[in-house]
Amino acid sequence: MSARRQVRSSDSPFVERVTRVTYDAAVRELSTPDGTWDLVVIEREGRRLVLQTGLITRPVELENDAGDAYLAISFKPGVFLAKQPGVSTVDRGIVQPILSPRAFSMHGETLEIPTFDNADDFVARLARRDLLARDELVADAARGDVRAIGTRTLQRHFVHALGITPKQLAQIQRACRAVELLERGVAPAAVAIEVGYSDQPHMTRALKALVGRTPGQIRGG
Repeated sequence: MSARRQVRSSDSPFVERVTRVTYDAAVRELSTPDGTWDLVVIEREGRRLVLQTGLITRPVELENDAGDAYLAISFKPGVFLAKQPGVSTVDRGIVQPILSPRAFSMHGETLEIPTFDNADDFVARLARRDLLARDELVADAARGDVRAIGTRTLQRHFVHALGITPKQLAQIQRACRAVELLERGVAPAAVAIEVGYSDQPHMTRALKALVGRTPGQIRGG
C-alpha cells in the first residue's frame, strides 16, 4: 500500500469526519467534491502547513511524496468560518500563518495545531471563540429537510454559507452516492437508476465532470 488512511466520525455537531493519511510512497491522486470544506494540517519534510480549503466543485490533482502526511477536519454543510463564509473560499486554498511547531494563527486568534485525536476539542474551541458559524437553513436542507421558504431565499443562504447553490450540492451528493455504490460493485445501470440519473450516459458525464473518472474506472479501482 502506498498510503495508510484512517477515517473516523465525530461527536461534534460541526464536523462531518476526521481523516489522517500517511504516504509510504510517492502518490498522485484526485481530491473530489464531497460537499464539505476542510481544515488541513500537512506534514512534509519535517515542516507543517495549515491550509483552509474551501468547498471544491471540480477534481483537484494532488501530489504527495513518501513520508508526507496530512490531517483533514471536514466540516458539515452549513458550517462556515464566521469571518470567511463559503462564498469567499469556494475552490480556493488559504494558508494560515504558522507561529511555532505547535501553534498557528487564524483570523487573529492563536490556536494549537490539531491532531487526529483532539480534533473535536479543537473544533469546540473554535466554536467557543465564535470563529465558527452555522446556517441552520442550509444544514437542514443538506439533510433533505427543506422548510417552507422561497427558492431564492434558500439559494442566497447556500451561496453565502457554502459558495454553491442547492442544486450544485445535490449534484455533488448524488455523485458521491454513485461512487459509493460503484465501488461496492453495483452495476452502473443499476446505480444510475438508484441515485436518480436519467440514464447511464448522464451518470457517466456527471461523474467525469465531478470526480474525474468514469463508472468503469471507479469500479476498476
